[in-house]
Amino acid sequence: MNLRAWTLLPLLLFPALAACAEKKDLSPPPLNPHPKEALHVTVTFDRPEDAKRYRVTMKALYQNQQRGCGYFDPLRGGGSFVYPHGTFDIPNESRDPERAHFNVYLDRYNEVACNWELAAPYFLVRDTLTGRDALGHWGLRGDLAPGTEYKAICQFQADDDPQSCYGRWPMPNVSHYSRVPITVHVSEDSALLRPRVRGVFSQSNFVKPVPTDTAPNPPASSSGD
Repeated sequence: MNLRAWTLLPLLLFPALAACAEKKDLSPPPLNPHPKEALHVTVTFDRPEDAKRYRVTMKALYQNQQRGCGYFDPLRGGGSFVYPHGTFDIPNESRDPERAHFNVYLDRYNEVACNWELAAPYFLVRDTLTGRDALGHWGLRGDLAPGTEYKAICQFQADDDPQSCYGRWPMPNVSHYSRVPITVHVSEDSALLRPRVRGVFSQSNFVKPVPTDTAPNPPASSSGD
């Protein structure tokens, strides 16, 4: 193939690849008008005086990884699967400033096919004086079982680095201006999480590596070789 042909090849392939990306509507399905399955989550300031300055907010990621509910885009990041997802605010339904209460609905959407499932909720603790938000490392499936309690300390630093609430990992000993201890509790009457559905990007879709100690040994060479 001559130089001119190599030059024209990308120009010919680009429209073909673009045509392969059959985009679908990734907007969320209709809301369930009467949701019933919910995680009842309470976040409490361990020191009541912290409620005068700090506020707790919560968000939740909903997504769907079913292949029929998205599309493959060959022009996105060298080729990737685009699937429905979105992050939404969960309203605080408590009037008590010392604690926040959230109902995170599992059946938020009312659609059987391509239903947006709850992927993970997470909370933020905001310093109302500085506007800084500390992100809590909470929201894994093990954290969401009814009756589960999670304790953390939110550390605020006087810089633009990400602020964090440490409960799962040790808190670094760095310069800070405030540490706010909190308790996150999932009520015993919360709904159980639905079983995981095998998705496009789930671990079950990837071939597991063979451990080296269980790999077959190569045949021994004969003495005559």
